[in-house]
Amino acid sequence: MSQTKPFFIPQKEFDLINQMNEELIDEIIGQSVDIYKVNVERTEDNMYGESTAKYYDIGFRVNCLIEYAEPEIVQDEFGADTNSSIEMFFQRENLSSGSLNFYPETGDIVDWNDYYWEINGTTEPQLFAGHPNFKHNIVATAHRSRLSSLQIEERPR
Repeated sequence: MSQTKPFFIPQKEFDLINQMNEELIDEIIGQSVDIYKVNVERTEDNMYGESTAKYYDIGFRVNCLIEYAEPEIVQDEFGADTNSSIEMFFQRENLSSGSLNFYPETGDIVDWNDYYWEINGTTEPQLFAGHPNFKHNIVATAHRSRLSSLQIEERPR
């Protein structure tokens, strides 16, 4: 059986592409979200690891690309309800550098487009040139959350 060698990409090329993507997202597109991380010291859980009240740290702004799914109206015996979701595409290098040092996690709250969204999960689907040392982005999916279920003080509009 023949052996295949991985495609070689120099670190300088990877750094150049990261720099161009960061400039594109931060300076040209300009989409951002405010993230609220769960404060695990203040949030008390029961013996099952569940909590009735979650407390969040002060939010911070993160630049990313956002894909908004069309809202879906669900009709049940209690009336109509609107469900919606978003996908956020974060540049991995941008999150881990500087003072941010942030990784999106399940349960984090996102403030975007005058709504609150709760992150369902995260993946790292894109490797630059397929090389495991060149992880490029992080994708987080989130669903719209009701303000009444969050212990967050509503921001002025």
